[in-house]
Amino acid sequence: MFPKIPNIPQWGFVSGRISALEDHFLPREFFMGIITQERIDDIVLHLQETFLGDYLTPGTVWEDFSALADRCFHDMAISMRSDSPSTIPADIFLLQSDYLNLKNAFSGTTTFPFPMGILSHEKLSAIAHGDFADLPGPVTEAGGFGEGEAYEVFPGVIDTFLDGAYLRHLLSLAQGLESEMIRTYVNDKILASIVIILWRAVKQGIQTKRYQQYLLPLGDFTSVITELTGIQNPEAWQAVIGGEIGELFAESMELEMDDQISGFELRATNHLVRIARDGKFQTAGPERVFSFLSGFLVEMQNLKLVVTGRLNRIDQSLLKQRLKDCYV
Repeated sequence: MFPKIPNIPQWGFVSGRISALEDHFLPREFFMGIITQERIDDIVLHLQETFLGDYLTPGTVWEDFSALADRCFHDMAISMRSDSPSTIPADIFLLQSDYLNLKNAFSGTTTFPFPMGILSHEKLSAIAHGDFADLPGPVTEAGGFGEGEAYEVFPGVIDTFLDGAYLRHLLSLAQGLESEMIRTYVNDKILASIVIILWRAVKQGIQTKRYQQYLLPLGDFTSVITELTGIQNPEAWQAVIGGEIGELFAESMELEMDDQISGFELRATNHLVRIARDGKFQTAGPERVFSFLSGFLVEMQNLKLVVTGRLNRIDQSLLKQRLKDCYV
């Protein structure tokens, strides 16, 4: 636990809203109950008790359940953003869908499947038509990016390119707040993401050295990326990763080969949930908003897991294994 998170009266209104909303968070037992349901009608009854209750209508298309949960999270994040003295705590969570939409824009598509956050539809459409004037700074900082080179660089590497830009953007946002808890959360999230990106590349037999030009620069993580991309064998990575993320990585290396990366992702997410929970004890401040949205995001992820898992007849024991730690 962080020793002291000061209260900031200007955050009193939004923090008061959160105090009322937190009572509706769901415990692990709720999700375990969904996993045991066999009939969709019974699942629907359980969902009426959740934040998703207002989003479920008689015409709900179950194939779109993930999109419905994403919209529920987005609406909550936008609402918290508008009530907060600073947009940064909410922006940190809205950023991911922006970068997923940005991938479409770079491919020249003007259809954006994810709810808009920081980047408006107008800006994304302009990018889709080759106007890069409104690109976020973290995108243009990537190695190899330059005027007239964009379409030449992106094919085949766009995912890695945008991963690097997204992580730079996250780091930049966190540095805009004087919050040790939020910075710790974001730093550990970035480190875990770097490990996952490079680990997947190794599993696919890709030489990770080439990833430097798309992931760098990345502040204090530059040396970690440089070292990890110079070691193609993950068994030698723990000492470079270091800290709690390094310990979680070592635990995951003990799993069956096919479960290692997913096991690490789950452990890293649970670690971040534990960090964010400290914000619950703040009466009013940015940590309170950040903590709530962190818990809300995990709740939506767990709902997507158990509902789509049951709809697709995924084995119950597998769903239980993949369930993330809850906010309450």
